[in-house]
Amino acid sequence: MTLKMIVAEDEQSFREGILTLVDWKLYGIEIAGEAENGRQALEMIHNDPPDLLLTDIRMPHLNGLDLIREAKAAGHEFRSVLLTGYNEFEYAKEAIKLGVSDYLLKPCTPHDIVRVIFDLKQKIEASENEDKAVNALNQSWNRNIHLLKNQILSQWIQQPLMPLENRGSVLREIDMALLPRPIQVGIIRIDASVRPNAAASKRDLELIRYALLNITGETLRPLYEGRLEVFRHGDEMLWVGNYPECASHDAVESAMRMLQHNLEAYLKLSISISISSAQASVDFAHIGFQEALHAMEGRFYQGRGGIFFYAGADKQQAAKTSILEDAFLNRLEKELLFSLQNEQYEQAVDAIEASMCHIRASSSYSKAEVHLRSTSLILELQKFAKERKVASIEWQDSFVNWMEQIPNMETLDECTVVLQKIVQSIVEAVSNQKSLHRTVHATIELIKQRYNTNLTLELAAKETFVSNSYLSSLFKQELGVNFLDYLHQYRVEQSKEWLRQSYKIYAVSKLVGYQEERHFSSTFKKWTGLTPRQYQKNYNAE
Repeated sequence: MTLKMIVAEDEQSFREGILTLVDWKLYGIEIAGEAENGRQALEMIHNDPPDLLLTDIRMPHLNGLDLIREAKAAGHEFRSVLLTGYNEFEYAKEAIKLGVSDYLLKPCTPHDIVRVIFDLKQKIEASENEDKAVNALNQSWNRNIHLLKNQILSQWIQQPLMPLENRGSVLREIDMALLPRPIQVGIIRIDASVRPNAAASKRDLELIRYALLNITGETLRPLYEGRLEVFRHGDEMLWVGNYPECASHDAVESAMRMLQHNLEAYLKLSISISISSAQASVDFAHIGFQEALHAMEGRFYQGRGGIFFYAGADKQQAAKTSILEDAFLNRLEKELLFSLQNEQYEQAVDAIEASMCHIRASSSYSKAEVHLRSTSLILELQKFAKERKVASIEWQDSFVNWMEQIPNMETLDECTVVLQKIVQSIVEAVSNQKSLHRTVHATIELIKQRYNTNLTLELAAKETFVSNSYLSSLFKQELGVNFLDYLHQYRVEQSKEWLRQSYKIYAVSKLVGYQEERHFSSTFKKWTGLTPRQYQKNYNAE
């Protein structure tokens, strides 16, 4: 380790002796400058601050003590050694105040100077090594304390207070921002599913989660007056904050809207948020977590991008029988299968819609229960298709296997689309075994020719010389789907070829008849379960 030193001495012969009689490089010292007076030395310090200053006390223009005082007042940090022929107590007191490291009485030999300077150099190196060790320990502690906080909070939200456990003391010991007073638990869920297929994508996802937690902390900290811890539990992003007693419901909701806005602006993420009621302390964090999870169930019924507050367990308590024993749903399922057997396709689609409306109206079944009922119905539809020898039906749509996809459906609307898609596929397969009504056939040909234009039901009805209502009803009777949904699905199928060729999303949307990329993306997601970008990424990863 090389240290820079400035020598300030007005006696030329003594100064030159210091510089020439000692091989300073041998001791790891670089002479950064020599000055014959204090003012000159101060200018050198300003221009190139040294590690060491060897200075006489008595010098023209600015004495050694004033030199040290002014240099340190200017913010320079260095160690200093005084050369003096005046062994006076007043100088010693002033030197101590200025933090002078050592002093030498003139006359002194080069050996004396080397001994003092080298000893000081070793002290500096030892101090720096100690600082490095302390910094390394602090960095290690900071990394570990973050993981420790995460682990402890994850444990607290999963289990109640254990006997003899004192969470208040833990808060103090690991310097959590929380206080032993009422808390609130919140969950952040990314709306757009991210499906990493490569290590790079997984790293990207981790970076996104890291940034999400940071932005969440920065955004919500004012609401909770700094008493906030943001952490990760598995794939869930959570926070625990001391409940803002003076904050109104509107203020909390406003802060959550701000969080949604910030994540959209900085990370291009849409999120849903659920929040528990106030709990007495971190001792009841597990109850807060369960409430936040229960509140997040509202996302299944109301859709993505919402803010869901826990409103009590009234509906949950009112929930009754298993969804598989729901008499109304059982009747509608029988009507659905009967309608398919008798080729009453409009009634079959209506039965699906009525089932979903019933589930939405009650809102008492959990997402897992609806997934179970949907999977059960798909199995019945597969059995029906097999009995009718509908071999052409594709139960796997490109990269999306609908049976496997059901557990990933985040909203009731997505489940509805899957079931409608399957019923429609059965209807189309059966229809291919018989001739379609000539008006429907003509309309399908029209869609194939003009799907990439601003085609509407009104235009199609005009081209086929029928009324709008008649064409819509006829379409649903023959194909089990209305005109507009058929058009959207046809466009989606055509878009897949362009996406597989790595065309830009906005370009593909124009090519298949959509003026807005967002409209195209939402339609594609509705009928495939994937966004166009996810579909493209999955295809390229194959």
